Amino acid sequence: MNKSRVRAVEEAVSRFPQYGNRTLARYLIDTQGILFDNDLEKARTTVRYVRGANGYRARGRAGSSGVLQFREDVNMPETWRKVRAEYHLGAGLWLFIADLHVPFHEPKAIEAAVGYAKKHKVNGVFINGDFMDDAALGFWGTARRDWNKEVEAGIDMLDWLRKEFGNRVKFVYKPGNHEYRLPRYFISNAPELALSPLAAMETVMDFEGRGIDFLDYYQLVFAGELPVLHGHEVRNITRSVNPARGLFLRTKTFSMCAHCHSTSDHCPRSLTGKLLTTWSMGCLCHLSPDFSPYGNDWNWGFALVHVEKNGRFEVENRRIMEGSGRVV
Repeated sequence: MNKSRVRAVEEAVSRFPQYGNRTLARYLIDTQGILFDNDLEKARTTVRYVRGANGYRARGRAGSSGVLQFREDVNMPETWRKVRAEYHLGAGLWLFIADLHVPFHEPKAIEAAVGYAKKHKVNGVFINGDFMDDAALGFWGTARRDWNKEVEAGIDMLDWLRKEFGNRVKFVYKPGNHEYRLPRYFISNAPELALSPLAAMETVMDFEGRGIDFLDYYQLVFAGELPVLHGHEVRNITRSVNPARGLFLRTKTFSMCAHCHSTSDHCPRSLTGKLLTTWSMGCLCHLSPDFSPYGNDWNWGFALVHVEKNGRFEVENRRIMEGSGRVV
């Protein structure tokens, strides 16, 4: 009898003594199919060998002894938790933009934000999530679903921004919940591709070739001492007076987010008199989409964030007037 198969079965039997022979064999095929040549009968034969072809009576004895059986060789299992590294923006003046939702972007708003940033000679552009909409990969039905065209529009927008600012300006891209639609699509429909680098957004959009740092999903960004989220990472921030206050109630410190498509700030003082301002940014997309054409609180906006080498920061949270495109 194959020793590797026997060891695998012995471990499975000790872990799941209540399983029947065929059920245990199916478990082994699912978890270690190659070891058994993906042959259910080979797995079942090995199970019967290990149990002395007496699986039913052995399970009966194990269940009726009244004594818990512990494996002496068992170790604590490895954790599946993921440790996310922080990303720190360098010192300088940064343009913060978010929620363009390409191809549902607003050219007038984007041109206003870019023009303002160029006038102030920014050193970097930070894209704080939902740059792309990825509507074709979403749960909700749309009249037009063409993900390839969305990718082309996203690439064209990135290249246009690169042209406007030139190579001297650093680009950093933090993905939001809409970018996460791509890996979520693979997880749901083609799990074997979920971790493939060929299917990753980095490969699809060629961020490295375009000189753009594409961050990890849910990665926390710091602009000096200022923590920056897209906004979907914390729950229910829109159920407060404004998104900035909702953000403070979740983070308990000064911080900044996008996601809510609304420019707001909240300025509480701590017990020791320290200001703990939180900011939410406006969007650069269409303000009246089909799923929410009226009555939303969205507005166009962006931010300039000056980061000093000592970690201090200063935020200009700007609005863009919908009619004129004027920055206020």
